[in-house]
Amino acid sequence: MVKTIFGGAALSDSSHFKTPELRAELVDVLIANGIKNIDSARIYTGSEVAIGQLEKRKDFVIDTKLAGGFGQPGNVSKEGVIKDTQDSLETVKIDQFDIFYIHAPDTTVPFEETLAGVNEAYKKGIFRRFGLSNFSAEQVQEVYDIAKAKGYPLPQVYQGNYNPVARHLETQLFPTLRKLGIHFYAYSPLAGGFLVKTASDLDAGAGRFNDKALGNLYGKLYDNETMRKALVKWNEIAEKEGVTKAELAYRWVAYHSVLQGDEDGVIFGASKVSQAEQTAKSLKAGKLSDEAVKGIEQIWESVKEVAPVDNYHSGVKKQ
Repeated sequence: MVKTIFGGAALSDSSHFKTPELRAELVDVLIANGIKNIDSARIYTGSEVAIGQLEKRKDFVIDTKLAGGFGQPGNVSKEGVIKDTQDSLETVKIDQFDIFYIHAPDTTVPFEETLAGVNEAYKKGIFRRFGLSNFSAEQVQEVYDIAKAKGYPLPQVYQGNYNPVARHLETQLFPTLRKLGIHFYAYSPLAGGFLVKTASDLDAGAGRFNDKALGNLYGKLYDNETMRKALVKWNEIAEKEGVTKAELAYRWVAYHSVLQGDEDGVIFGASKVSQAEQTAKSLKAGKLSDEAVKGIEQIWESVKEVAPVDNYHSGVKKQ
């Protein structure tokens, strides 16, 4: 089974887990359900601080990300990388991160310079593995080649957008990752919450589907006529399978996608403790029926022409 990782964005300042008591309860549920990994990022405002305040933080394997293309241009200069990685480690108050990612490519800084900073941070013991997120296949190859030529840490994990209605990475990226031996962690397995919504939810701007949520990034990625038609079919499949719409998505990613073994992973979030517990149990529930899987394949065929690649290339970069 693939690795299960809790998304630290759920611990950011805008999250529902605002008190130490709620966070402690969440942590206990994660531990009880065998969730040992937390994924954070510098752009998840307050997330690293919240993790650093968790009494049981050292019971977890923790990853985080430099802003890269999601931050101010130039933030992944050599000096910026060294400074920000050290700052994150001191904020989270652990001995070492497992994975330190570049969250998205910052093309204002040559990869050679960024990787020189990554190498210095690695030599300091700030992280164990180097990761990339939202890079194109060509950029992954370029980073890999530079790192290999210079004896720097190679990228070992890639975190990317992957769900039943966003599967372009299967053909655009995965061949490169598998060739280079890079593992994959899937973010947004619910398509930013789209797969658990109804048309009326979307019309009402529920969840992330409004201008206050990252400038309606997820609405721009998923809310269109073709996707809404697919959502009706998605709801029908879940009902016939006797599972929630969320469970349908999580189990497809965990058991029927291109993810392989326990070195690949799926990242999930939650807005309440009970939701985290339910998701953890859903991810252990095993395969879906052949009929459900076939229906999900048909949905992908119907939406692939309008489906996004990821939150950076199909979203932020276009804004």
